[in-house]
Amino acid sequence: MSASAVILAAGRGDRMQTNENKILLPIFGQALICHTVSAFAHIPELVDLVLVVHPDEIEIVRQLVQPIADHCRFVAGGETRRDSALVGVRAVTSDIVLIHDGARPFPSSTLIQHVLTVARHENAVIPVLPIPDLLHRVDKTTARIVTLSNSSNHPLVRAQTPQGFRRALILRCLEAASPEIRDDATAILLAGKSVATVAGDPTNIKVTRPEDLALAEAIAASRR
Repeated sequence: MSASAVILAAGRGDRMQTNENKILLPIFGQALICHTVSAFAHIPELVDLVLVVHPDEIEIVRQLVQPIADHCRFVAGGETRRDSALVGVRAVTSDIVLIHDGARPFPSSTLIQHVLTVARHENAVIPVLPIPDLLHRVDKTTARIVTLSNSSNHPLVRAQTPQGFRRALILRCLEAASPEIRDDATAILLAGKSVATVAGDPTNIKVTRPEDLALAEAIAASRR
């Protein structure tokens, strides 16, 4: 089965507290998006690589990533993450599609290939990391603990990307999903379908806040 990757990089990243799109911020001498694209550019199983970018930034991103992946295609993103994912999925024709957050610059080739392998046998698969902390739900009115949320039988996990899907299924589910969903696996779950998991990678961080940049610099330096 053929496979493609869609990288979502059209968000503005308001929590970064900068006027510049966070995918353009430098990490170890390269724009963040260059690290992300590089991770996928060298996966031989991927027949297509589509970058979903804010309409105003397509040319600047094209110039940044062309030396890394001259085969990368660019499409304009939508108003929400779901809209951008839908645009990206519609742009590819492969059997399998991996959808990745552009603000996650360090997915390892091992992780990408693991997700890809499982996606060939499952409808959907996402990498996850366990949450070691004990979590409770709190009543906002009384500020008292209501329930224990992190049970041993159903432990809570943190979702990462890339998330892998049968293209026909994720296309149908994204088209039916609310624009407010926060990740693509949610669209699958809302359609009543199951989502498989693989072990995530602690270095596969999402750069969201200013303090994340120092950690990203350290990860990039350690990989050099």
